[in-house]
Formats: sequence, structure tokens, C-alpha cells
Amino acid sequence: MNLKNVFSIKNEYKNNKKHKIINILGLNIKFKQKYNYTKILSPSSIYNSNLISQCGYKYKGNENELGCGNIEIKLERVKNGGVFEWEDMINCNKVIGMNFLNGVKNIVNIGSGVGTFEYYNAKIYPNINFLASEMDQSSTRWVIENRNIQNVTYCDYSIEEILEKYPQKFDLAISIDVIEHIKDYKSFLDKFVQLSDYAIIATPNRDRYYKKEEIVAPPYKYHTQEFDAGELYFILKMYYKDVKLYSLPNPLKTEIVEVGICSSYEKLIAVCKN
Repeated sequence: MNLKNVFSIKNEYKNNKKHKIINILGLNIKFKQKYNYTKILSPSSIYNSNLISQCGYKYKGNENELGCGNIEIKLERVKNGGVFEWEDMINCNKVIGMNFLNGVKNIVNIGSGVGTFEYYNAKIYPNINFLASEMDQSSTRWVIENRNIQNVTYCDYSIEEILEKYPQKFDLAISIDVIEHIKDYKSFLDKFVQLSDYAIIATPNRDRYYKKEEIVAPPYKYHTQEFDAGELYFILKMYYKDVKLYSLPNPLKTEIVEVGICSSYEKLIAVCKN
């Protein structure tokens, strides 16, 4: 006689509950068991920074949104003997221009700071029209006075103002080292996605830290929150059909590689298309 026909045990999962079912001579005896399950998060819940990190620790970010403080910070650094712009940030701006501007005729840059992207790319692409928008008016005034380039228009327009003044979509919308400064990044992306069907968003990778599990908020006070590769990818997938992540293995060199959602390289460059 086959023992399975006399006695068997199996698990049944139904309505997020687990039961142990014992069958003895055709008689089912059901026992309810504790089932430690995790509900599938809805896409909108990813925006909740307390739910984003599921790696055994909670990431809260900084409470205050301090913005970028572009020109003041840079001039103060130079005054103290430092560099005006960090080399890794320059390389990120350069590498985007080197790899992703083919076939583009007009670009809008949101949060352009002191025009780093335009300064290192506009002269190389004289047939592209650059619209560089920076809400920090002191930075906009400085860049108009110090980095005037023929095919670049600097302004302090909000995204709403740009959408009103430029109703036709741009060939490319970029935002470099901006989203980590914005607490309500969902509202930012809701508007940003309207600018173009081709977008590039670059931001520091939170997983670049040596002891990332101990980081509950960005050490740099001007960042309200940072994202790891997986978080950035899935958030942007809510806005764009195609999202690919790239990075610089060596941030001091202009070499770029495609990376996955577990990358710990310092910079994340998301190339998005609809």
C-alpha cells in the first residue's frame, strides 16, 4: 500500500494566509499557521522613503530642503583654496554630452546650476540649442556674465513656465545632480516628464557609501534624500517605458558603462525614453 494514499501533509496559501492540511485516509484536517508574508508594494508606495529601503534598515533622509546653493558654495570653496567645480561632476556632464546627444537639436536642462553641462558641451555641438534653467537667481546672473555662449539661453524659469513658453516638446530634457535636493521629487517628475520623451537624470548613488547600512540620511546636508540604483530605476519606470542605467567606473575618467540595479558605482545616469 502506498503511504501517500493513507497519510499526506501539504501547505495551502489563500488570501495571504497559510494553512497546514493533513490528509488521513481521505479526511482533511486543516490547521491555520502564522505566515510571515510581505505584500507587494503598489508603485505609488515607492515614493514613501520609509518603504523604499527593504534591506534591513530604514532610510529617512534629511528633513530640511536646503536646495543647491550653487554659486555661493563654489565661490566660498575657491576663496578657501579649493576648486570651483569637482572633477567627478565635470566628468559626469562631459560623458553625457559625449554619448547621448546624437540627433538632438534642442535640449532643456532643469537645475543647470552654473551652466556646467552647457560650458563643456555647447561649443562642441554648435547646432544644438541649449535652454539652461536655474531657479537660483544668483547662479543664473553669474553664468550669464561668465559663461555666455552663442547657442545657450540661460534663464530662471520654472518647469511650468517652460511648458507655457515652449509648448512643443524638446528633443532631450536633462537634470543633473538635482533630484537628490528635492524632497517632493514625485511632483518634480510629474512635471519634468512633460518636457520631452527623451530624458537623462543623473544623481549620486546611495550605495556608494562603504557602510551603507549605517546611512539613514545623506551626510551632505544639501541632499534631502539619495537613491540606490534599484530605487531610481523603478521610480523612473513609472514615467518612462524604457530606462537604462549607466555609470562611470572611475569618476575621474570619462568612461561610461551600463549598470544594473545593484550597482554601487558612485554616479547613476538614467537614460529614459517614451
